[in-house]
Amino acid sequence: MKYLLSIALALIVLFAKAQTTGQSKLDASIPVPIQKWLNEKAALKGARPKHKGFFTSDSIKIFGYIKGYDKNAGYASGIIYHSNQLTNEDFPTTVRINKDGTFECSLPGVHPIVSSIIINNDRIHFYAEPGITTGVILDGKSAEYLGVLKSVNDQFAAIQLPNPDYDKLENYQKTQKPEDFKQEQLRNWETASRKADSAMKVMQTTERVRKMVKNQVDLMYAVYLLDYEVSRDYYQKQDPQNEVLKLPMPENYCDFLTRINLNDRTLLVSDRFSTFINRFEYSPVFDRMILYRNQKVRNYNALDSAYLSKNKTSNLVYDIAKVRSLLSIFKFSQYKEQRLDGEIAMLSKSIKDHFVLREMDRMYEKYKLGKVAYDLPNTAAAGVFKKIISPLKGKVLIVDFWAEWCSPCRAGIESSLELRKKYKDNPDFDYVFVTDSESTGEAFYEDFTKKNLMTNTHRITADEYLALRELFKFNGIPRYVLVDAEGKIQDDNFASYNLKSEFQKYFPEKFPSSYWK
Repeated sequence: MKYLLSIALALIVLFAKAQTTGQSKLDASIPVPIQKWLNEKAALKGARPKHKGFFTSDSIKIFGYIKGYDKNAGYASGIIYHSNQLTNEDFPTTVRINKDGTFECSLPGVHPIVSSIIINNDRIHFYAEPGITTGVILDGKSAEYLGVLKSVNDQFAAIQLPNPDYDKLENYQKTQKPEDFKQEQLRNWETASRKADSAMKVMQTTERVRKMVKNQVDLMYAVYLLDYEVSRDYYQKQDPQNEVLKLPMPENYCDFLTRINLNDRTLLVSDRFSTFINRFEYSPVFDRMILYRNQKVRNYNALDSAYLSKNKTSNLVYDIAKVRSLLSIFKFSQYKEQRLDGEIAMLSKSIKDHFVLREMDRMYEKYKLGKVAYDLPNTAAAGVFKKIISPLKGKVLIVDFWAEWCSPCRAGIESSLELRKKYKDNPDFDYVFVTDSESTGEAFYEDFTKKNLMTNTHRITADEYLALRELFKFNGIPRYVLVDAEGKIQDDNFASYNLKSEFQKYFPEKFPSSYWK
């Protein structure tokens, strides 16, 4: 009896140790070697928290296991759509699944994040930090988190947040006056906040998780309110007699932003921040057109004056928007041999966060190097791409990544049709179109490619497409990659809408202005 009690006590101790160290619970459905591997990963030195500030450059390591995974299931990878919100750089990361169902990957991190792994169309959210290893065991749509951040992930996943109804947004834009819409959504915002607070009070969540949830709710409704304004001009052109769409937006419409502490660094943790900063930098609050009144020097001092005339102080979100606007200028000025030292000097004086300034300086050094054609690496993903482009070696190629569900992708293909017809069978350049079997149905693919004369077209597997996303670092589509005649990558984020002038910049001897006449 004492022997049995000793065994039982030992098991209880092991179970308690697993919970306190963030290791996996004893689970008969997980093979012993995998259980051991999971616990070793969860106990790694990198799984322990470090004393550091909010911003820190380090890798974010993710590992896990899919229960019941079958190597013949038709998928061998997933993806994490990751990005640096300070610089608007995309870092999509492929999650390659081993035959035994285990996986691990690493993301370049600069601050804590809420993100998600997408595997076989299932989305699994997680919280992670630079320099810390985070694990997850997947069982269908449910997840068991591992590692030192287990309790944070468990608490955050337990809070169900209501989402604004985007199916009704277009109707609201056409039927609700701006002020009426604003007041209704502010009430919904308050209701959602109260419900989340009540749930967290019952669950006794930590202050860190409470802050994460608050930011999720705040950014979610702020984006919804900003989205109301985005398409009004478009709908007004479609329906010029609509009395609601004729109404101007109130000057104080965006004052709901005062409900959010825009100096709070932890806003960047939220997976909603990506959309929020995009809407912010194209909203009336951030009058970016001021920067384009003088083509010689973008006057950030004038932009600051305009912002401060309506806001008491500057803030972190505004500073990030300024840096991102400068990076757009980098892209536009890349081949005009234009130094932007004046703009850098203005921003260096006005931006308070040293890490944000450091990221700006890093991108400026990258800009000054220019876009130099580079060879593809010796990887499986590069092998897929080389196979696609090899039949057209000797030509400059515009490789177009698209999908059936992506209306801007389809519009871009349709708009290039006349140019492709005119230069069909020319010896100098060509288009290549790439989609995948999961995003584009076979029947649609056959009809659309035939209708739009897409001769060099490829419908690859979803796993291959994800690998190419990672290779060329893009989250969104359409995406265009420019390949030179030798098969080198000239520009992995090519501005195809400006093809003729871009060709003249990259290949002035081969494509002078007279080429297009």
